[in-house]
Amino acid sequence: MKTDSPSIPVLAFRFFRSFGLATTVLTLLLLVTYLGTIEQVEHGLFESQKKYFESFFVPSIDVACCLRAMHIPYQGSFDLPIYILPGGYLLMLVLGVNMLLGGIIRLKKECIWLARLPLRLVTGKFSELSPAPRAVGVLIAHMSIVFMLFAGLVSLYFKKDGAMSLREGQTSDEFQSFHDSVIEIERLSPAPKDGKRKAMVIDGGEFQDLAAGKGRTFTHKDLPFELMVMNYEVNCVPRHADSQETNRTVIDNFYLQPLKEELEQERNTDGAYVKAKLKDGTEQTGIVWRFSVAPFSIKAGDEVWGVTLNRRAWRLPFSVRLDDFKREVHPGTEKARRFTAEVTVRDRGNDLKKIITMNEPLRSRGYALFQQSFDMGQGEDGAVRESSTIQVVQNPSDHWPLISCIAAGIGLLIHMIWQ
Repeated sequence: MKTDSPSIPVLAFRFFRSFGLATTVLTLLLLVTYLGTIEQVEHGLFESQKKYFESFFVPSIDVACCLRAMHIPYQGSFDLPIYILPGGYLLMLVLGVNMLLGGIIRLKKECIWLARLPLRLVTGKFSELSPAPRAVGVLIAHMSIVFMLFAGLVSLYFKKDGAMSLREGQTSDEFQSFHDSVIEIERLSPAPKDGKRKAMVIDGGEFQDLAAGKGRTFTHKDLPFELMVMNYEVNCVPRHADSQETNRTVIDNFYLQPLKEELEQERNTDGAYVKAKLKDGTEQTGIVWRFSVAPFSIKAGDEVWGVTLNRRAWRLPFSVRLDDFKREVHPGTEKARRFTAEVTVRDRGNDLKKIITMNEPLRSRGYALFQQSFDMGQGEDGAVRESSTIQVVQNPSDHWPLISCIAAGIGLLIHMIWQ
């Protein structure tokens, strides 16, 4: 008797829920994690994370870097192009689908068992009770892993992560991103009547691909000019041209000198050239750099506009004042043993005294404030002024991994106990 072969959807369902696929994905995740970890030695955490963990496919493997990380002497460079190695993003998605479909199979079995349970309880036929409910534990474990993967996805797209630097006595309600650059355009004169700062923002993803020789024009209905951004540099410093020959674009006797990119990406100081084309046909060209002391000013009629390149900034729903910073060092050394920041949090008109120290963050209104680093500098009066850099994180899925781990533990416990 001839039987019909399974349809393509059925075969796809069996493939994506298979144990073999789960084993393959976990093995590839181990490989990707290993490569990403050793490459960050020479390429930095940010670049390695983008390449291996936030991508669908890994474009190449720096074999030379991997050999040196394993203490195998190798000089020079050797990039192995490989576009078939899936990245962490794709592997996590496949693993999530695998766990979800595997859980659906177990859910189907349990729904059948639970539907028959009331009748068995009424008739007293307890001997017919199936041991299948132990699979409920496996189902819970499956769903908790899916929940953990979903938490990672939420964190990737919605987490805000940055820092604020405060001197003793200084107050702030704003923190800046570690990695995301933006160009801000705002009217400086006449100032807004309500006194509130209003800036138009160009996201970094729209101009960071504009390397030497490339430019892009941005317009807005409220702007009296068109703004072209060009020749973006990831890490650079303004130099005075003097009378020296240079192949760089020189504006007002200054140009941007490219520097070697830092391993810690947040330490890069990026910059770009901008050109404003006014409605009367005139053009004004300038340089924007992240540490510029003043914005590039554009005069359009009776208005003055400022253009700055900064890290993306966010407002806190409360303000933080650094009252005192204390640093403890290991005896006989200058190596810090403990940082402590005593702060005052002003929230809804109330002042709350709080302490932020290493491994003990301050949590408020969905934000977590960590003691990250410190700086010892001189104030205007010549006295030593201590400042604290506080890392600020807003992550909607902050506690979700903990919840999923607890749920997975409960599920596995149910599975082992129910015999």
